[in-house]
Amino acid sequence: MYIYAHVHITILLGLCTLLLIGCENNFENGNGKQSNNITSIEGVIDYVGSAEIYISKQPIHYKYADKITYPFEPDNNGNFQVDLPVDSTQLVRLFIDDQHYPLLVDPGNSLNLTIQRNQFPKSVEVKGYSEPWDSLYADYWNEEQQILSQIEKQLPAFREGESTQVTNLYQKRYKLAENYFKDTPLRPLYYRTVGEYLVKRLEDIRYRREQPEFAPDKERQAVIKEAKELHFFEFNTLHAQRAGIRDFTNAYANTFGVADSIEEEYGQSLMEYDIKRLGYETLDSARTAVLQHVEDRRAKAYARMHLVAERLGEMPLEIATPSYERFIEDYSSDYPRYTDFLKNFYEELKRVSPGQPAIPFTLPNSEEEIVEMKDFRGKYVLLDFWASWCIPCLDEFASMKKLYNTYSRDEFEIVAISIEEDSLRWRQAIQQFDNPWPQLYGGNGFQQSTFKSYRGGGIPFYILVDPEGTIIRYNDIRPSFNLPEVLDSLITKPNE
Repeated sequence: MYIYAHVHITILLGLCTLLLIGCENNFENGNGKQSNNITSIEGVIDYVGSAEIYISKQPIHYKYADKITYPFEPDNNGNFQVDLPVDSTQLVRLFIDDQHYPLLVDPGNSLNLTIQRNQFPKSVEVKGYSEPWDSLYADYWNEEQQILSQIEKQLPAFREGESTQVTNLYQKRYKLAENYFKDTPLRPLYYRTVGEYLVKRLEDIRYRREQPEFAPDKERQAVIKEAKELHFFEFNTLHAQRAGIRDFTNAYANTFGVADSIEEEYGQSLMEYDIKRLGYETLDSARTAVLQHVEDRRAKAYARMHLVAERLGEMPLEIATPSYERFIEDYSSDYPRYTDFLKNFYEELKRVSPGQPAIPFTLPNSEEEIVEMKDFRGKYVLLDFWASWCIPCLDEFASMKKLYNTYSRDEFEIVAISIEEDSLRWRQAIQQFDNPWPQLYGGNGFQQSTFKSYRGGGIPFYILVDPEGTIIRYNDIRPSFNLPEVLDSLITKPNE
């Protein structure tokens, strides 16, 4: 059902970017200073049904920092109000369910929005901007959708290393954004498309590197050169990216064929996470090499923060700690916002490292019975965080069933904790796959409390707990890869 929604919002106007990329002058200075400015957001929506509506800000880290959201719910008459802290010119996102629209906010100004629900986010009328940025964005959005549609059709062939127009289309997209936004307060939208284009160029090297007459080294150098010409290694562009420099450095590292070498050695296809661990030294060396092209201290601090966070989140602490300590030493005096984030993250990871007690939980099963972590004392327990939309999660089920049938229930149990946001989809999934181990519902996506307590960054996410309730393996095991060997070293099989 399409709905017309009229929203009047009194909000502090801003002039920056699609993902709350704070303006380059004030917001993201890393100094940790906060403002007491509060923006009052008021409005009326004719009808939204059961839609989830909220304002979202960009967190300091896309994956390991808490989401910054300001939810609100209209009353029976469609009226609402929400207070939004705004300390500088910046952009936030207005979400209606999974669709979002950029709102430019700036202390001292107000906006009036008219939203036609069946046109959201394609067309939103905004009164209060100094220029008609809303019309500019709408025109860009229409043209961008045509390009994205072409890209979507060609991506499967692109990933097979076939000849496609994908990189050319990404180039066309960033040039479109350049024409619309480069000389406007919306320029971070342009910066972001530049980064996405460069990442696709690197992915093209990865998929084509084995082709005759293709020269990966030459192509890598060409991408670095173009990145410099497009000012990718400057703070404004890095800050406009989804994940700072992370996607670029990962794509760059993957052009060296590390995954192919590891899979050839192990004789099987592996998950990306396993490859990151097994090929850590080579991949990390390649990622770190990119930093030599980041010259400005502020930009380098921002770039290094993301790489250090990735190491902490993906590798054992003893491996990640040296780079963490160097970062803290280098930037505590001038970028405490970055170092404070990493310090907190580091301490949280220490609390869930091997040797620490498992996180308690109290969750319902499909029969609405309450299940707790302590119910499984006396046996080894594999905690499996998953969701039905996660294909790698589902791919592991066959190996999990094999393991489940190998060991006695007196010694080994699997406990599945779904982070599916829709409980109906969860119930449908557990009926479809009919896995015999306990199925618990956590909900709330990546914000699920137990998942967050374990500092999970993605799924599938596995924790192995011993009979005393102590963590012994932290997300470095996979049922289809190394978990059988680990369990064999811990548990005697029934027939042995």
